[in-house]
Amino acid sequence: MAYIFDRLTGLINRGEDLPTLPTIVLRLHRVLDDPSKGAGDVAAVIEGDPALTARLLRAANSAAFSRGGQAITSINAAITRMGMNQVRAVCLVLSIVNAFAGRQKGTLDHRVFWAHSVTVATIVAQLWDRIGLARDITPEDAYTVGLLHDVGLLILDQHFAEDLAELLQHRPDPEAELWPFEEEHLGLDHGAIAGLLLGRWSLPAVVGETVAHHHHPTSAPDSCRQLAEIVETAESLCWEAGAELPFEGRPMLTARAALEQLGIPPREVDEIIADIPKVHEKSRSFLA
Repeated sequence: MAYIFDRLTGLINRGEDLPTLPTIVLRLHRVLDDPSKGAGDVAAVIEGDPALTARLLRAANSAAFSRGGQAITSINAAITRMGMNQVRAVCLVLSIVNAFAGRQKGTLDHRVFWAHSVTVATIVAQLWDRIGLARDITPEDAYTVGLLHDVGLLILDQHFAEDLAELLQHRPDPEAELWPFEEEHLGLDHGAIAGLLLGRWSLPAVVGETVAHHHHPTSAPDSCRQLAEIVETAESLCWEAGAELPFEGRPMLTARAALEQLGIPPREVDEIIADIPKVHEKSRSFLA
């Protein structure tokens, strides 16, 4: 198996056939981060993209958010039902999923992939809101990191499918963690691959750095080490709850050990673990 680093960096540098961050996401973030703006301003940005408007309304009326309530037909009503932060998160998910739509060239099931990614994003944002120490990293940043943590696998699946298939075929234990084999045989793991892609997007630098180190947080910069540890913990939670990407392999730490290592009190660990299947079902529901 040949290293792909040179081919990958060439692909990234050329920017050919790579997804870009939708401009609607950037506009939406600017409005949401402006304290002088309100729900009407947010609605106006979203309604400027008819496709996103339709997808957001469908999500707001899904089982994940409707709770059996009356169907809504306006973005203002969606904002009232979901709240500003949830609208931001859902718009980010829907826009990025759409950016990768139609690019499925390998064997990765995009529905499973994005359901896992949204589940990780939700867990990471919740844990960061609870224990995050870096004040300049918001729960929204943490959510973005969780959502994008595995996009390197999409790049492998779409542009280096034969290399990925060969790697999976020659892995001695199909439940062994994948990322060390990626580093050994491809030259870098899927976190580092994602970091190269995200460097082209107008996102906070901490997003790319954390994604790049999410499988080896001890080597992450001090500024994002805790967030990388939280992503690693979310992966363990997903594995034990059946919300994992199976070919990524079993994480080294159990969910309980990972949570306790983060400093979560033992009395709260069981509650967090028990909640993951509901988080995953909600993620699958609004992506359906």
